[in-house]
Formats: sequence, C-alpha cells, structure tokens
Amino acid sequence: MSEEISPDEAMNSTPAPTLQNPEVPSTTSDFDPTPNPHSESSEPETAPAPPPGGNLAFKIMTFRPTIEEFRDFAKYITYMETQGAHRAGLAKVIPPKEWKPRHSYETIEDMVIPAPIMQVVTGQSGLFTQYNIQKKSMTVGEYRKLANSKKYCTPRHKDFDDLERKYWKNLTFVSPIYGADISGSLYEPDITEWNIGHLNTLLDMVEQECGIVIEGVNTPYLYFGMWKTTFAWHTEDMDLYSINYLHFGQPKSWYAVPPEHGKRLERLAKGFFPGSSQGCDAFLRHKMTLISPSILKKYSIPFDRITQEAGEFMITFPYGYHAGFNHGFNCAESTNFATLRWIDYGKMATQCTCRKDMVKISMDVFVRCLQPDRYELWKKGKDMTVLDHQKSTSLTSPELEHWRKNRVTFREKQLRRAQQKIKQIRRLKPEELKLLSDEGIELDVADYQKRLEEKEAQRKQQREEKMTREAMLTLEALEREEQEAALQEGAASQKPEAGKEPEQADEQEQKKKKKKKKVKPEEDSFEQAFKHYALSKQNEAQSNGGTAVGSSDSSLQANLYPKMKMKVEVKKSRRHPFSKPPMRTPTFIVKQEASSDEEMYSGLSVGGAAEPEVKKQEQCHLWQTLSPDFVAEKQFNAGMATLEPHCAVCTMFCPYTQLHKDSPPASDVSGVPVSRCGEQTRPLVPEMCFSAGMANTEPLPSSAETSTLLSCSCCNLQVHASCYGVKPDTPQESWKCSRCCAVAWTAACCLCNLRGGALKMTTENRWVHVICAIAVAEARFVNVVERGPVDVSAIPDTRKSLKCVFCHKTTKQICGACIQCSHENCSTSFHVTCAHLAGVVMKPADWPYVVSVTCHKHKQINMKQVKVTSRDLSVGQQAIGRSSDGWFYRCTIIGIGSQTYYEVNFDDGSYCDNVYPENVLSHDCLHNGPPELGELMVINTIDGRVLNASFVKEHVHKFYQVEFQDETQLLLKQSEIHSLHQELPKRVLSRLVTMNTEDAQDKVGDEPQAAKRPRLPIPPTTAAVESLNARLLLQGSSNVASYSGFSVNPGNSNTQSAPTSTPVPALPADESYTHSSSYVAYMESLLNSDFPPEDGEQAQGSMY
Repeated sequence: MSEEISPDEAMNSTPAPTLQNPEVPSTTSDFDPTPNPHSESSEPETAPAPPPGGNLAFKIMTFRPTIEEFRDFAKYITYMETQGAHRAGLAKVIPPKEWKPRHSYETIEDMVIPAPIMQVVTGQSGLFTQYNIQKKSMTVGEYRKLANSKKYCTPRHKDFDDLERKYWKNLTFVSPIYGADISGSLYEPDITEWNIGHLNTLLDMVEQECGIVIEGVNTPYLYFGMWKTTFAWHTEDMDLYSINYLHFGQPKSWYAVPPEHGKRLERLAKGFFPGSSQGCDAFLRHKMTLISPSILKKYSIPFDRITQEAGEFMITFPYGYHAGFNHGFNCAESTNFATLRWIDYGKMATQCTCRKDMVKISMDVFVRCLQPDRYELWKKGKDMTVLDHQKSTSLTSPELEHWRKNRVTFREKQLRRAQQKIKQIRRLKPEELKLLSDEGIELDVADYQKRLEEKEAQRKQQREEKMTREAMLTLEALEREEQEAALQEGAASQKPEAGKEPEQADEQEQKKKKKKKKVKPEEDSFEQAFKHYALSKQNEAQSNGGTAVGSSDSSLQANLYPKMKMKVEVKKSRRHPFSKPPMRTPTFIVKQEASSDEEMYSGLSVGGAAEPEVKKQEQCHLWQTLSPDFVAEKQFNAGMATLEPHCAVCTMFCPYTQLHKDSPPASDVSGVPVSRCGEQTRPLVPEMCFSAGMANTEPLPSSAETSTLLSCSCCNLQVHASCYGVKPDTPQESWKCSRCCAVAWTAACCLCNLRGGALKMTTENRWVHVICAIAVAEARFVNVVERGPVDVSAIPDTRKSLKCVFCHKTTKQICGACIQCSHENCSTSFHVTCAHLAGVVMKPADWPYVVSVTCHKHKQINMKQVKVTSRDLSVGQQAIGRSSDGWFYRCTIIGIGSQTYYEVNFDDGSYCDNVYPENVLSHDCLHNGPPELGELMVINTIDGRVLNASFVKEHVHKFYQVEFQDETQLLLKQSEIHSLHQELPKRVLSRLVTMNTEDAQDKVGDEPQAAKRPRLPIPPTTAAVESLNARLLLQGSSNVASYSGFSVNPGNSNTQSAPTSTPVPALPADESYTHSSSYVAYMESLLNSDFPPEDGEQAQGSMY
C-alpha cells in the first residue's frame, strides 16, 4: 500500500515573489504566479509581469488575458514565454469570462466512447506502474452514471490537499475507467479564438505540406474522466507543446517537472524500472510510470503542482514532463501545437523503439523550410544543436514568412495529381473525385468509365502475356540447371581418383551426397508444380507457333515465386496504449504442489553435456551437506571469473544455458583463460536490485556506466566494485572480500545449499550470497552503498518451507529459502544458486519486482509455441485454418509460398511493413538484398507517387493454400493457420468447429490425391451490388494508410467482411472428400492473380 502523504508534503509549493519589470510594456493581463489556484475566490488585482527569462523558482504561472489578447493564440503563447512560463514546463490560462466554446453540453449524452480503458495500478511506496485494459464501448451518458456511482464516485474530502492524500493512498484499489483518446471536438464551428481544432500554428505544416493527419496531435482528442483516472509521467509526442481545455465537470490536478530537470527524472525512472528501460530507452512515452511527489522530493527533483478548474486552459511546453489525475467526472479536450522554438526539440526528441504505432513526425519539412542553412548538416547528422531551455520562442522568422507566401498546399498537389490521373486514364480515389467537383472541374463519368475499362483490359492482357513469357524463361533456367547438375554428377562418377578402392570411392560419394543442400519437401513440390504449369504453358505456346525467349539468371531469381498481394495493416496511434498487468505481487508465494514440478527436473548433481567444465568438476564439492572444501571454492571462483560477465554478482543474469558455444571464454595468447581483473566493464545488476527490498526507497547511489573488476587475493572471488559495495579508490592488489577479511573459511549461505560465490554477512552474523539477497524478495540490504549487512529476518516460514526442485531429491532435506517462477501461478521453487547453475533465466524487473524468473517448464512452453507456430508446415499435412466465415475448421495444406516484405518509415512520419522489394527504386534489392538499417531509399507507391523512406527491417511471410472438407479453398496467412499439435490460443478455441474425423483420416492419406479444377465461390450479383459497383467504379486502390484486398482469384471470398452475427456454422456435409485442387491449380491461381503494373500504371489492390 502507498505511504500516506502529509499535508505539508502534499502542498510544498510557495508563492513566487511579484517582480516589477520596467522594460515590459504595461498590459491589462492579470498574472498570478501562485501555484495553488484554489484560493482564487475572486478576481485578483492586476499584477505587474516578471522580467523576461524570469521564473527562477520554476513555479507554474497563471495568466488571464483580455479579450483582445485572447484573439491571437500564437502571439499570446510567445508573450507567456517571455515571462518565463516555459521554464516550469506547464502554465495555466484563464480565458475571459465572456468567452465560451459551446453554449450547452446537454446534447453529448449519446456520444459514443469507443474504447474506454480500465486503469490497473500496481506498486507501492510512491512508485507505481499503470496498465490500460480495454473495455467495451459506452455512451457518455452511461459513463457519467458509472462515474457518479457509489463504486467510482469521488470520496468525501475536506479540501484538495486531503483529496490528493487519498489519491496516493488508494491508487491501487478500485481500478477506474478512463474514456480517453476519442477523436472529435466539442467546440462550436463559429468559435475562432483558441479553437483546439484550428490553432493555425507551425504544426499545421505537416498537414499542409504532406497531407498527414495524426489523430490527437494535429487533430483534437476528447477525454472523459472520473475520480482517480490518471495520466502518467510523460512528455508530449515529439516533445511538442500541448493545450488542454476542461469543458465541464470536476477539476484536474497536474504535476510538472521543469524541462531543465527532465533528464534527472528520466535517470530516476530508469533506476527504479530497469526492466522497462532495458527494453526501450524512451519507456516513459508508454505512459505507464507513476512517481509520487514524496519520491520526487526525496531525490531533490524540482516539481510543482496546480489544479485545473472547468473552463480553464493548461499549456505544456517542449520536454516538460507532466502527470496528473481527475477529481471526478469531467470532460477535457486537447491537441498538440508547435512554435519556432520547438524545431530543435523535435530534431532531438527520443523515439519509442518497441512499439510501431507511436507518433513519429518527420522533421525534414520543418528543417528544410525554416532552417535551410542547417538542412544539409542535419541530413548528414552533423547538426550539433544544444537545447536552451531558458530561451523563449519567436513569433515569426524570415523563413516562415517566405514559406507562408510561397507555399503550395496539399490540396493543390492533390488536384494536380487527380488531373494527371485523368490524362493517364487511371482510377480516381473518392477524395479526388470530391476535390474535382469542389473545384468545378466537370467529368463525363460514363465516357471516362468506358475508357477506363478498355485501358484496364489492355493492361491485364499485357500482364498475362508477360507472366507467360516469364514462366517460359523460368522453365528453361530450371531445365538448364538440372542438366548441368546431371552432367557434373556423371563426370564425377566416371572419373574416380586413381589408387582408391571402390569401397572408398563409394564412401566419398556418399559424403558428397550428404553435404549437398537438402531441399524441403514443400519447396520441392512448389518448384515441381511451377515447372509442371510452365511446361503446359510452353506446350500451348509451341502448338500456337510461339517461340521461346532466352532467359537469364536474374529472371530465375526474380520470378521463381509469383508475387502475392497483402493488406497494408496500419495501427491507430493511441495516447494511452493498452497493456496487461502482472498476475502476482513481489512477495506472493504460490502453494507448492507435489504434482509434476519435480518430475521434469533431475537432480543438479547429475550434470550434462552442455554444462561447463567448472560446473562438472567443482559442483560436487560445493554442497553444504558435505564437508567444507576451501580449495574447491577457490577453483570454482577462479573458473567463474573467466566466464562472462566475469562478476560473481552479475552472473545471476547470465545463466549457463546462455553460453555461446562458438565463443569460448576470453583467453590470452597461450590459450589460458583470463579473468579480466582490473578492467572497467559495465555491471548488469541495476542499482534498484540493491535498494528495493522490503519497501526501501532510500536514494540510489550514483552509479557510473562502468565499474572496476576486483579479485580477492585469498579466495579468487571476482566482482565489480559497485556490485560488492567497494569504494572505487580501493587498492586492487591487496583487496579481500568480506568473508576472507573475517577469516570465515567455512562460511556458507543461509538461503541456499551451495558454497562459493560472493558472500555478505547478515544482521544475525550469518552469511548470505549477494545474488540470494537480491532475488529473495523479503531480504534487504541495510546499507545500500556498502551492500551489507543483509537483513533476512523478514523472510516468512512459507518461503523457507518450499522445496527446491533441483537439490531436494539429492539432499532429502529442506534448507534455506527458495524463490518461485514469476509466470502467473507457477509453484515451481528453487534456490537462487541452484537455479543459476541449472540455467534458469533470471532478468531485472521493474519496481516493486526485483527479479523476473522463468522456470524450465514455462521457458519450454514459450519456445515450443515459437517453434510450433514458426516451423514449416508441410504440404499434405492437416491443420486448423480460419475459414471465410470467421470459424476455424480442420483443413489440408495443398500449397505453400513465401513473400519478402520490407518495413520502412516514411518522411511524413507514417510507416509501412509490407513494401515489396521490387517497389524500391533506389536499390536493386532483388539482386543485392535489403539495404542497411536506417539507409535512405526511394519507393514507388501504388498511386504513382515517389516517396523517400528509411529502411527498418525485412519480413518474410509465408502463405498456405488450404482446402477445407467442403472443397473450398483459401490462401491463409501464417497467423490464420495452426498445427494440430500446438496449444491453440483462446480466440481460436472459442471459434473452433470440432468434428469426428476418424473416418476421414482413414480415407484421406498423408499425401494429396488427384486434383480437379478449383471451384471458387462467386457471390451472386444483385441490384444493390450493381448500384454499389457503379458508385465505387472510380474508387482506386488505397494508399499506405488503408486496407486493400487479398485474393487468389478476383472471385475469391477471402476478402468478404465478417457477418454481423456469427452463429455456430453447420458442419460440412461430407467428411470424406477428395481434394479438388493440386499444386498445378495452386500455381495457376497465383499466376492469374493481379500484379503491380509497370511504368506508373495503376492496378487493382495494394502493391506493397
């Protein structure tokens, strides 16, 4: 439970002094530097403004513009910064009383909140992690009733200080529901002042130059809150400005850290949440980390707080970390904006690397237009900009005025592109048709439709002729390769080496055959099918008098597998991303069951072939049940010093199973392993692991990036100075560990069953391994800096009674204290040292968890799931596939193909993960492979545009042609097909149609039977469909940010939308069936598919 915060601590801000500035012209604006606005019972008197660059105390300022000042948004933001408002990272603006964005809010009761989130908070002692779980949609009226219900309503409180204490005290109880990230605005259309949907700031360049709309960034978002709904510590996307207006309801409390101290907050968060920071450097952008004011005060991080009332604006500034919570039911609206000062912040903003849908804005247009003198240096990565957090922004610049005067809007570019499409007789998109109509450009739809159909028929015929030629070329290349291989084998068999016996020649021939690259059965069948189909096409061409065309190796590589088209999947960016909370608390102990926990683990002393020599030789002498052997401990410590990471404490995060067979331990020239004593290396154990025990939140000692490796002169123990609590200036030659200084040659750990390793004394004058003290949740380092002594008195008896699955069978006694697997309710228990020697994976975790442990059982499950889902399914194998009706049936794989895609980031901030290699114009990817990570490339899009992008990575997708028992066929993605032997996900089990397939299995063998022509379902044409086709005739294929169809043939039902109601479907009529297609039919369906046109032609569907 969170600690209670005192009133003095809860409101520790003091009013900033009022300063007279003779240089600033007088204004009728009221400026109030008081951080707590609740005392504002009446309109205060006009106060003089502070001097420029002021606000040295980083206090959140409050501004009251007049109606005249309020009309120019950009000008007033500039004025606020001249007063030093940006130095606090947050400011309040109270609009004039006569200004209202909306007359009434009674009509929004039926507005839908599409994806409310339940905020589950875990943690303690002022450090928490927030998880967002999506709930079903509801209306605003339903949400209001829920927020005012007894369960979720605001508790009784004396004042805001009392309510804040209750917030931090009860944060982990009764998870509230937040109606966040709702696209839309409550402003009336005729409102021009401070209209969040139309701020007309620098950020509008993204839309005007590129036509990119980023929801919640350059469009408004609505937020419906209730008591305790929270926004965690974060800066805005791309470190932009933000504006937040509270339309109605209960207040909203804010906390802010000055931008000048943002790095300190990041270092503090990384120290307490090392697991998240190792996975993503910008993990605070996940908006999951909550740090209470008491923790900020303890670590001397400046901050301020303020409360926003209904009808007030809050402005956040670049790189200003802020967090807060709602006092009750309310509604707020927000968006981002930018000024000239932001450009340098945007160039240096950190990016989240672990989530694709995080907001990214290309700074190219801003630097090119507004900083042209630095553009070339910036493109080369040599623009060394130093951020000045005290500098205020400028209202305009010569470059900005030049851009505004000469800009060509995206609307004009779109109009030119539509007119060019008309000249080339290409399909038009709905927005292009609307734009032509708005501009008064007449288009004869009937005539254009006729010309378009003729042009597309001509293009289709050209594509078919091209595919026929390519199939013939590929056939010739395959035949030539087979003939050359046969000639080589014949020559090798006819010329055996002289002097060799026939038996030796046979053995050598067998070895050569084994060394040959084996072709997978499904790939072999795939090539045979292609060859079979190409032969049939060649025969037809020869019977018609056609002649074969010479082929090349490039055509073989480029056309071995026909291209398959795939949907472009674009994820919507959420300001509050969904996540999943952990299943158990750090000190929770699962009751151990005597079921199969011990059955899958053998005794630790058995050893194995994969174990290192140091383990095989010395492990038998390290058991505490045997007589102490100090020589064996010295040999064990010396051997451990030669293994990565060369530290007896850091080694807990490097289990033996993770040793690389190809990289032996570090050795000198003579081949003798070395211990790297005296070198500076980076410790793997985060500082939080030493300070997180039993609600200990003492300040973290400043930990450097590297630490010196020290070796004990008596026992050969090697540790980092920081891991063992040794002062950096300690002499290395004569250093001794704590155990050797105490001359405790028979010392043994009280928490495990093994000797050796890094030992520290406990408060009860016993000894304990440092890694045992770290991993056991109840153990605590009394002196964090010195890493000792260790207090183990709080370890409960339930933990001490757990049986180690590794050593219990061997020792037949219970000793020490065990830890358990972190996987949900897993009861597998083991000593820390036993688990480490057995190869159990242990990793740093986030507060309040210290170490995340994964036992062999769940490690095997994870590996099995990856192996089963990613392994190659073979042709003729039965599987479970997703049918077009959304249900899963048993099916048979009749063909397998693969397609390579590239993932790229475009300059406008969007991304795409299914770009075809042949759509890259700047590189010959078909022959030279993918570009380097981050390399710039030019891509040809489906609508004829040429865009710049940077390469991210390569994806290889597999597709499976399957046939169901009702003789229908579908082409499925890998995520839509599952093996019969794998553990099916819940979403599949809930829609799995089970049937008795014993008879069918008796009749249908492992190999596919004779084939017939595929029978693809074609929906009947109705009047409604014809009308719809007429309306959508001119609608083109979608761009990168839309979906496109994917089918084997145009008539395939794979792209049909799911029905509104999904009753359990009827079982197939006949369980014993004959396959209605073969590899040839599968290849024919692929060859008849639509493929990208050449020379800027437009084709149906997505091209990348």
